[in-house]
Amino acid sequence: MNNIIKILYDEIKNLKYNFIRYYPDGYFGCILRKNYWTKRLRNSGNNIQFRQGSGIGYPNLVDIGNNFILGNSSLITANSSHGIFIGNNVSIARNVTIHSANHSYDNLYKPIMEQEIIAPKIEFNNKFYSVIIEDDVWIGSNTTILPGTRIEKGCVISSGSVVKGDFSEYTVIMGNPARVIKSRKN
Repeated sequence: MNNIIKILYDEIKNLKYNFIRYYPDGYFGCILRKNYWTKRLRNSGNNIQFRQGSGIGYPNLVDIGNNFILGNSSLITANSSHGIFIGNNVSIARNVTIHSANHSYDNLYKPIMEQEIIAPKIEFNNKFYSVIIEDDVWIGSNTTILPGTRIEKGCVISSGSVVKGDFSEYTVIMGNPARVIKSRKN
């Protein structure tokens, strides 16, 4: 009997999550998602928005600053990592994925899904993270940010990019693999 109650409880919890996640954008949808995520994030600033279909895996490992938007159907995942830092004034467009850890695949005799999870360790503000996105960054739609990435202040990432590595401030980043195409300082 206790097992059935636990299953029902989990199903109701999943229904609630999906109701909040997929409630249409607008006043109520944005308020529902903001309240839901700010209670679960490790740190959250003011004036943050989570658009319809967006989500965060392991929000207790994610720090988000002020004036933030997570676009429609975008996903941030911090599972088995040192966490994700997102600064102030960061705009993430639709269908963006941010991953902070990955499977090891070195052992040929063990299925990849059974191998250890590996997460880079980057120091920032006397703390460690696996992905760092500093202030005033715009990430275009359909971009993938991979573990071990640091995007410094003022960067713009072009739509459809696959980003891994350290990118200097005020640069425009584009491609797969992503590379700096120009500086914004000109």
